[in-house]
Amino acid sequence: MTAPRLLGWLVIAIMSVLMANILIHDGMDHGVGFDTFAAGASNPWQLFINNDLVTGLLFMCGWIILRERGGRVIDTIAWVWMVMWWGNIIVGVYVLRAAWQAGAGQAGTGQSGGDWHRFFLGRHAGSLPPVTIAAPLRMLAALAALAVAIWTIWTIRATGFAPIPTMGLTLGFAPIVLTFALLALPARPAPAR
Repeated sequence: MTAPRLLGWLVIAIMSVLMANILIHDGMDHGVGFDTFAAGASNPWQLFINNDLVTGLLFMCGWIILRERGGRVIDTIAWVWMVMWWGNIIVGVYVLRAAWQAGAGQAGTGQSGGDWHRFFLGRHAGSLPPVTIAAPLRMLAALAALAVAIWTIWTIRATGFAPIPTMGLTLGFAPIVLTFALLALPARPAPAR
C-alpha cells in the first residue's frame, strides 16, 4: 500500500499549496471558485478542462459508492459531495483511508503490505477495521462543524446574499459541516448476528 499512500499524500500536498495560494491572493468570499468555474465555460479549452475534471471526479465517486455500499448512506453522501466540490484533495484523503483500511489489522503487512481487494472493494472484500474516534476528537469535530457553519453564514451575509457566492459558499461548505458532524457522531457498530 506504499504507492497509494505516497500518491495520496502527494495530491494532498499539491492541492494544499494551491489552496493556500487562493487564500492568500484571492479568498473565498466570492463563491469558493464557483464563479470562476462557471465563467470558464465561455472558453472552449476551459470548458474542456472543467469537464475533464468533473468526469474524472465522477469515476472516483463511482468507486467510492461501490466501496462504501452497505455502510451508512449519509457517509457515502458526504464523501461524494466533498469530492464533487473540493476535488482531488478529498480523493487523496479517501485513498489514504482506503489504504489504511486495506493494511490495518493484518500482521506483518507494514507500509508495503496490504490487501488490494480490500483497497478497491472495501467491505465487499471482507470486514473492515472499525474506525474509532476518541471523545476529545469527536468534541473537536463538533466544534469545527459549528465554527465552519458560523463562518459560512457570516461570509454569505458579508456578500449581501449575492446568488453566485451564496450558492458557492453553501454548496462548498455544507459538506464540510456535514463531515465534521459525522465525525462527531460516528456510526455505531452493527449488532452481531
